[in-house]
Amino acid sequence: MTPDTPSRTAPRRDIQGLRALAVLAVLGAHAVGWPAGGFVGVDIFFVISGFLITGMLLSEIRRYGSVSVGGFYARRARRILPAALVTLGAVVGAAFALFNTVRADQTLWDAISAALFVSNWRFAAQGTDYFHAADAVSPLQNFWSLSVEEQFYLAWPGLLVILVLLVPVAARRGAAARVVVGIAAGAIVAASFAWALTQTEARPTLAYFRR
Repeated sequence: MTPDTPSRTAPRRDIQGLRALAVLAVLGAHAVGWPAGGFVGVDIFFVISGFLITGMLLSEIRRYGSVSVGGFYARRARRILPAALVTLGAVVGAAFALFNTVRADQTLWDAISAALFVSNWRFAAQGTDYFHAADAVSPLQNFWSLSVEEQFYLAWPGLLVILVLLVPVAARRGAAARVVVGIAAGAIVAASFAWALTQTEARPTLAYFRR
């Protein structure tokens, strides 16, 4: 087995249960307006993804003493890009067939931002722009959450590599790497939570789309 080939583990029933609760919260909020904080279900998915990816990368460090960042991104591209690009292409095609030119062009730019995984920044900017406040919701608005997730995946593995470099080579397969990563993750989570509280109070639209 190489670092590019992640080991398969048995399904985690606790994680599957959390995913089910998150899905129900999101569906309930959209369908009947309950629970009122149903959007938190999306945050649950973010936390689960971060937990699983961090565990996978730490497992790779434990086995090989390093992380194959190139292999990680190649796996992400194979998993995400084919379906995402087909969806974006289909929506843009439908937009030019069904919408007026202005809205079709806007959908095209929404698709480009989604393909580049920055649509959350685009929607945040539009949501805080007085001249766009009354615009119709983009058919690609749900791609904002994928953008947030992929931005995390862009930054976190690289940071993990830097943190691992702080650990002596001989100790990387032991607990030292996990301790260093755990301390860093705890500090980042605390800072992120504090920033989220501040931004949610002052600029809720930005806080929502940028998480």
